[in-house]
Amino acid sequence: MTDKNRKMKIVHPGKILHMELIEGRNLSIGQIAESIKIAPQAVEELFRGLIPISSEIAMNIASNYGGSSDHFMRLQKNYDLSITP
Repeated sequence: MTDKNRKMKIVHPGKILHMELIEGRNLSIGQIAESIKIAPQAVEELFRGLIPISSEIAMNIASNYGGSSDHFMRLQKNYDLSITP
């Protein structure tokens, strides 16, 4: 297989955020929940890939941790398209 034929595995954007915020910045679920204005249980569900990144969550992530809300929404859209039969 050549490099052109290889595709990157698309993962749920919540898992990417888990790596960045929990593993990379050593933040707690509670700290993240408070800053992005959702319940801690919802943060856990997001990180496990059980709920999508909404536009509101994307804006709160971007304003608190950097990046752009468009970037987070594109990650979610690409993930959604990848799992659609």
